[in-house]
Amino acid sequence: MALLKKSVPATEPFRIPTLAEADADYAAMEAKLAELNAQLAATKAEDRSLERDILARPAPGIRSGVAELLGDAVDISLHGRPARLQDLRRKASDIEAAIEIIRRRMADRRSIASVAACKAVRDEYGRRVRAIITALEAVAAARADAEQILDGLEREDVQYGYLPPLRPTFLGTIGDGHIDRYIRSATEAGYV
Repeated sequence: MALLKKSVPATEPFRIPTLAEADADYAAMEAKLAELNAQLAATKAEDRSLERDILARPAPGIRSGVAELLGDAVDISLHGRPARLQDLRRKASDIEAAIEIIRRRMADRRSIASVAACKAVRDEYGRRVRAIITALEAVAAARADAEQILDGLEREDVQYGYLPPLRPTFLGTIGDGHIDRYIRSATEAGYV
């Protein structure tokens, strides 16, 4: 079962930067969005708590001034709760509108931040593309060597189906296959 064990990488794996790490303006927007979401959560929690309190402890049916004249105990805080609830709901609505605006701004900024993130990883990505090309060139050479045997068998009129032959058709044709197109695309993109 030693084959199934994961080997420990010798170096740290390459880390892809987040959009916020790649672009300071995007990072500021992301921080603002987190702040607004926290404010919204706190506002909604206070709203729910106040609503439960209003249902659990309804205000008296008479004004506090009248209750005071009658000598009844008056909790003045009970009367301000509906106005506070209305303020909280207005504030939540404003925060939700601000969140929507910041999300639109982040969507607009995403392209600029993506360019910066791609620029940050381009060298490493290019190194890896070159490694793929090196491996594909080795595959192409090995394929050509194997094809020489099959070509030789054909020239000798041998029914090589008894071998059986394995042709890597997924690589395309030998002259203009997928390997050649991949290398050409990598060259055009500036990785080679």
